[in-house]
Amino acid sequence: MNNSIKSKIDKAVGSVKETIGKSVESEQMELDGKLQKLTGDAREKVEEAKEKTAHIGEDIKENIAEKANDLIDSMKKKDK
Repeated sequence: MNNSIKSKIDKAVGSVKETIGKSVESEQMELDGKLQKLTGDAREKVEEAKEKTAHIGEDIKENIAEKANDLIDSMKKKDK
């Protein structure tokens, strides 16, 4: 199961636990629910950061390739 699904499940189950904890006046269950929701939020943020990092890495590779190609092209022009 991927982290996106796990984060949604954590958030949903956490909300249910929190609501049940409040309704039966169980501080522990309410806390467990809140913590599980936070776990889902954190997992979601990690996934977002991974995606952004991957995009940044691709952009950097493209920029380097472009500069290298420009350099090689300019060197070829000087040889002519």
